[in-house]
Amino acid sequence: MSDPDQVSYFSRLDVEECWALLSEAEVGRIAWRGPAGIVIVPVNFQLVGRTIVFHTVEGSGLAALADGAEVSFQVDEIDGESAIGWSVLVQGRSGPAGGEASSVSWLGDGVTVGVSVSPAAIDGRVVSGNKKS
Repeated sequence: MSDPDQVSYFSRLDVEECWALLSEAEVGRIAWRGPAGIVIVPVNFQLVGRTIVFHTVEGSGLAALADGAEVSFQVDEIDGESAIGWSVLVQGRSGPAGGEASSVSWLGDGVTVGVSVSPAAIDGRVVSGNKKS
């Protein structure tokens, strides 16, 4: 029997709440279909207006996204202790980043390539789960 004080729920975030959470995040995960299947990679990013921008090392799989691809981008924050958090998912198309972004790649020195994600859709949820003991 479940404890009535610990009810799980998923609640949809409105679009403006999604953008607010996305603007506060520093790290997200970008997903795309690569030659060997779906690839998901964490990146540090910057929000420029309503465009997601990150930089990566030239010649990498991520750099190829500057040529354009259908992508998904996710940010989230979930507290493992309380099982409470949120998740925002952006779907859109990648392309080259303009010069307005100043994010720096974590991958160190070398020539970097700026990649942008132009959102076609954004959706988010607040999560409250029952922590199983």
